[in-house]
Amino acid sequence: MLASLRGLDPRRSLTLSVPLLAAVPLWFLLVRSDAGSALLRWVAPALGAAALVQLALVLMAAWREPGADASAWMRLSGASWLVVPNDLAWIACLLPFLRISAGRWLEWGAAIALVSLALWLHALTLLGATLFAVLVHALLRRGLRLFALRWLVPAAVVLLGALLIAALASPSMLARLQLWTAALQVFADHPLGVGAHNFVLAYRDSLAVPVETLVDPRVTPWPHSLPLEVLAEFGAPGLLALIAVAATLRRRAASLCGTRQPWACANAAALLVFALLAITESSFLRLWVWTLGTLLMGLLERQSTVSFTDQGHR
Repeated sequence: MLASLRGLDPRRSLTLSVPLLAAVPLWFLLVRSDAGSALLRWVAPALGAAALVQLALVLMAAWREPGADASAWMRLSGASWLVVPNDLAWIACLLPFLRISAGRWLEWGAAIALVSLALWLHALTLLGATLFAVLVHALLRRGLRLFALRWLVPAAVVLLGALLIAALASPSMLARLQLWTAALQVFADHPLGVGAHNFVLAYRDSLAVPVETLVDPRVTPWPHSLPLEVLAEFGAPGLLALIAVAATLRRRAASLCGTRQPWACANAAALLVFALLAITESSFLRLWVWTLGTLLMGLLERQSTVSFTDQGHR
């Protein structure tokens, strides 16, 4: 609120922050509900139903306009929460829950379907998120402590290095690299941030190259990286707040994964996929970022509370 009120356009910041109004009550409903462990059984099927609806809308749009491109199908789907094909990448976060609730064969079948969909739509983020979800859930189920810093820090370094190398060969990654550089420069010019959703008002003045030489010259409302979006729009205080939230999530997930509980492993794997999407695609402009992030954190909080209560009883 403070960053937005003193930002470039407070009215724009407040107008586009409507999804936050849905996330706040959702959070309190999750963490203060009396439903307890039943939430674990309810949330995953509800998200699965939402995913099927979104996929059906896109497929119907493709059936009506077979000659259009993937981005046009997103617009024709009528789902305001779908902007680009990579918005479907959130569905990859559900794969670990699918294994717990329906079995490994359905998880593998869904993973194959998502990979096929990603190749059809040319959605590289969806492809990477799907493969990553299957991998991290398998590693967590085998007891590998992925949330330990000795694993997370090297993994983050390797991931960032791979993304930089990919930028040399992939136009979409090079476009992201240009946006990431611009976001850093926006922060350098505005250390306290330009206000929520105001990155688009400032980044073109901060580009290191002329606009006409950009890989993607279109106006882009978000930098395709949630941490850099926070840094540019909320400044150093916002980034510190984000790091504090991430550190809390890491500690909670690490403690729950140590119990080897199936739902805990699924939730932790989903959070890692969500983090991957945050690095390369997500934006607070997206409704699914607020909703899915709130649900995953709320489930983690409920599982932590149940786990700590059980330990106290023992």
